[in-house]
Amino acid sequence: MMKRMLSCLMVMVMVITMLTACGGKKNSEADTAASVSEDTQKESGDGDAAVGEKKKIVFWYSHKGDEATCFENAIKAYNESQDKYEVEGLSATDNQKIIVAISGNEAPDVVETSNQNIITYANSGLIDSISDMATAENYSLTDQFSNQSLEANTLNDKIYGMPYAAMIIQMFYNKDILQEIGYTEPPKTMEELYDMAVKATEVDGNGTITRLGYPLFPLASARQELIYAFGGRWWSDDGKTLTPDNPGIADSLNMNLKYRSQYGIEKVQEFVATANTNRYTENDMFFAGKQLFRFDGTWLAAMIKNFNSDVNYGVALIPGTKAHPELQGTSRYETNSLAIPVVSKEKEGAWDFIKFFTTSEATKELLIGMANLPTQPSLYDDPDILAQPNFDIFIEALKKENGIEYPKIADLSKYTSLIEEHLDYLYNGMDTPENVLKALSEQAKLLQ
Repeated sequence: MMKRMLSCLMVMVMVITMLTACGGKKNSEADTAASVSEDTQKESGDGDAAVGEKKKIVFWYSHKGDEATCFENAIKAYNESQDKYEVEGLSATDNQKIIVAISGNEAPDVVETSNQNIITYANSGLIDSISDMATAENYSLTDQFSNQSLEANTLNDKIYGMPYAAMIIQMFYNKDILQEIGYTEPPKTMEELYDMAVKATEVDGNGTITRLGYPLFPLASARQELIYAFGGRWWSDDGKTLTPDNPGIADSLNMNLKYRSQYGIEKVQEFVATANTNRYTENDMFFAGKQLFRFDGTWLAAMIKNFNSDVNYGVALIPGTKAHPELQGTSRYETNSLAIPVVSKEKEGAWDFIKFFTTSEATKELLIGMANLPTQPSLYDDPDILAQPNFDIFIEALKKENGIEYPKIADLSKYTSLIEEHLDYLYNGMDTPENVLKALSEQAKLLQ
């Protein structure tokens, strides 16, 4: 899951009509509400208890600080919307503790987490099928949510997580640098991007790179979005077959290596290492005007404002290539979702809360407060959603329904670690793209 460091209050001032204010600055009260001790978790796990005349629903969410305030406001909206249930929300960010809890008797009634964790829980038989609940009530999930958001939470043809927020990546660019090197519009193809990157890159007398043109960081984007733009896929569309021998991967890595070789592999590595150390801080290279292109998410705009950066930036769809222009805007696709543990003590109330949390006006408020994208197509053209910085470009990408989801395999973490390991060999000049991908293909055959 992508980590955000943004203030709900900062984003909420842009909203014209909302249910309630999403929250304020971090303070000891908010931090206390956002932290969960093991004793508190055990206390709250007693789902049989009632709050006054209402039945208690225990809800664990994977956020803290200002983001926890957004969740608490959504919870408050639900509690005030009906008189049968009372939801008690707690921040629980340790996934291992969550797994232990939902494997035993101390589980919450509802848990919020990434779709990757949803699939892991479902594989282990720890959460109930949302599809079964929806079918029993004749509730149409496909009428509410995008196909890709449901697919991201599907295992063996059953949906296990109710998606409320989507995360994708698109291209931020520095308008001043682009104009300086003679362009008025961002690139439409990766070939154009490369030419611009070379013209924008600057080095000092020692050959040290002082301004980077090619989008080599964040590193996750270099091994994902840069690959996808060339048609490269680390796995097939069936979500099970691993394909490190995909020719598009080699095409991407060859361009990547061509840039590194032109400016010196060690010099590029030095810049990228410093850039990653300072990522999402006041010294972020993009905020400081030292990076032409940046593949990143919606939250970057909020961070730019939060750190008082004066960088003059724009956002555009990630380019495809001349051979594959239809791949414009392709990026990873992830969701944050809600699920009901098998051992939940109040499943009827949990289901009622999940429907409200993912499809009500409070959902929109939460999305805006956290700078997250909607999973409901009905919100794609919502004026309040589109009023958020750069959401129009991200919504345009969402409408393409071409997001790349992680494969649903048991050894996913091993595979991604192998990819990172072999790309490090390449980036450090220790081997060629062809040899690296061949070795990775052999090792991938041993994974499940």
